[in-house]
Amino acid sequence: MTSRTLRAFLACVACASLAGCAIKTYKPIEFGSTEKPAEEASPLGGASLDQRRENMTRMYKDLVHFRTSLDDAEQRGDRTTAVALGYFVDAYIGMHLDPMLAGEWQSRHPELWGMDADLRLAKAEVLVHMHERGRANDVLDELGSRYAGREDMLVHYPIGSQSPLGKAVSLIRAGD
Repeated sequence: MTSRTLRAFLACVACASLAGCAIKTYKPIEFGSTEKPAEEASPLGGASLDQRRENMTRMYKDLVHFRTSLDDAEQRGDRTTAVALGYFVDAYIGMHLDPMLAGEWQSRHPELWGMDADLRLAKAEVLVHMHERGRANDVLDELGSRYAGREDMLVHYPIGSQSPLGKAVSLIRAGD
């Protein structure tokens, strides 16, 4: 092997090893079933209702943490983290939150409608932080149709305080 052939071979090996170390950005692989069990499609009572309320509360807290993390990444100018977190949050919403919010009954159930509205507002706000304004507007439109006539009910928005639902929707639409 000549010196020139050896150098070319080593250069190819070096390029191949560097390519293997390159950072890849991609969407997470979908896993788990997105089909809703029968018990999630019908109204609940008793212990099942308590479990649903706990799940909704946990998901609300998750969305608050996601919003804070997205905001922090944006303030630091860390685009890589914001994009990766955005993929994760989008998968979380699609796999866990959307199936829970798909039913109409919790929007009419007096013990859950407040948490349902809070979750939908938090989802819209997270989507705004992910620069998904169109999807956020779709969530707000759905909120308006589900809660037509109940715009004066109190919701937890801005996070940490309360305001009427109609005002909360207006604040998110305005970008505050």
